[in-house]
Amino acid sequence: MAGNKILMIGLGSLGGYVLEFLARTPGVNRIIAADVNEDWGVRKTNNAILGAVNQGFYPSIAFRKIDLNDVEGTTEILREEKPDLIFNTTTLQSWWVIGLLPDEVYEKLIGAGFGPWLPMHLTLTHKLMMAVKKAGIQTHVVSSSFPDAVHPVLGKVGLAPTVGIGNFDLLIPRIKKVVSEKLEVPMRNISVFMVGHHVHDVLVEDFGTTGGAPYFLKILVGDRNVTDELDPEKIFSEPLPTPPGNQSDQQVASSAVKNILAILNNTGELTHAPGPNGLPGGYPVRLSAKGAEVVLPEELSLEEAIKINEEAQKFDGIQEIKSDGTVAFTEKSVRIMREMLNYDCEELKLEESEERAKELSALYKSFAERYR
Repeated sequence: MAGNKILMIGLGSLGGYVLEFLARTPGVNRIIAADVNEDWGVRKTNNAILGAVNQGFYPSIAFRKIDLNDVEGTTEILREEKPDLIFNTTTLQSWWVIGLLPDEVYEKLIGAGFGPWLPMHLTLTHKLMMAVKKAGIQTHVVSSSFPDAVHPVLGKVGLAPTVGIGNFDLLIPRIKKVVSEKLEVPMRNISVFMVGHHVHDVLVEDFGTTGGAPYFLKILVGDRNVTDELDPEKIFSEPLPTPPGNQSDQQVASSAVKNILAILNNTGELTHAPGPNGLPGGYPVRLSAKGAEVVLPEELSLEEAIKINEEAQKFDGIQEIKSDGTVAFTEKSVRIMREMLNYDCEELKLEESEERAKELSALYKSFAERYR
């Protein structure tokens, strides 16, 4: 790319860490940090600048207030700034919020999968992508908000972000660490090819199992295929505790920074990411200035990989994403959400996302109050 101006929208826990990491990255010419909360955003921006200076970096970072609910206003800012890449972390409810419930309540609620919470993550990303289209700018969008499902929904209407971050990508370092210890080889010599879904990360992190959700996994040490020497489920069940909730956002942020820099610096890096080009779930991808290219081992076709993730998404409560972007949820998911939250949604249409998000937010707040 000729330039490398980054527009970051959303300066919460995850966005804050990404901003701090990028502020200390040589070669990042300019960052526009943005949030709907101007006071908070200015404070986070100044914090990143001052911390970077302490370490000998002098980043060019400015703050702009952006309210994604104002599509026209966002469009004008995009036309003015013309960012080479947009990083979006916005959501109406962070993923970790339901994890604050008592363990037994959380375990019952997560049985519905993460799919029913889709409106909380889809609404603002949809508005951002509408603004990108209206602005008519050439840019890549890296988005953190449930990309396994948000991106394929938006892809059905021609608004898919370039690629996501985190989720099943967080399993790749875990696999390398466990395999390194089991086979006594350096982590740097281990290559992983995995096709998986957000649900795999949730199940492995919370319960040490993939729960029967299908996935593809190939592990190489150098050029040697060691997959058959290992039991993947034992890899995933290996205890590897990390801080709970957003206390481990540094790890998620590292996935985001990796993807951002690979695109901006046109490295062609082979990595893993969810939601590339509107596909469901996650894949091995090559990231460059061209965007995201799915790169699969020869024994697996793209059609087969997509099918794996379409089956896996059912374990996350999503039965089907239809051709117009309408999402049908599984019977189990609908039943649990109805019984626990009194939230009744068998299908979600894209144009209903905002109203459903408001409804779900109100019902969840009322539900969570019982356990405070």
